Amino acid sequence: MIDYLKSDDSRVHAINCTKEGAGLDIGILCLMSFPEETATICNERHRFLVEIPSEFRSQSEKVKAFNATLTILNHEQI
Repeated sequence: MIDYLKSDDSRVHAINCTKEGAGLDIGILCLMSFPEETATICNERHRFLVEIPSEFRSQSEKVKAFNATLTILNHEQI
């Protein structure tokens, strides 16, 4: 389990994450005005490039999702 991941600009936060094959299962996903299709989230050990589904994207709103699974496009262990 990975406790916490975030984007460099702090607009995407993922809490309680588990890598399952090509998916990243996330207990709590928070996005702050994030309209992009992909995001890079990382901590001191992992860097994930993930796809952000359209239902989680917003130009102006804060979005929270619980028990979300994001598709992993790339994963590096740092």
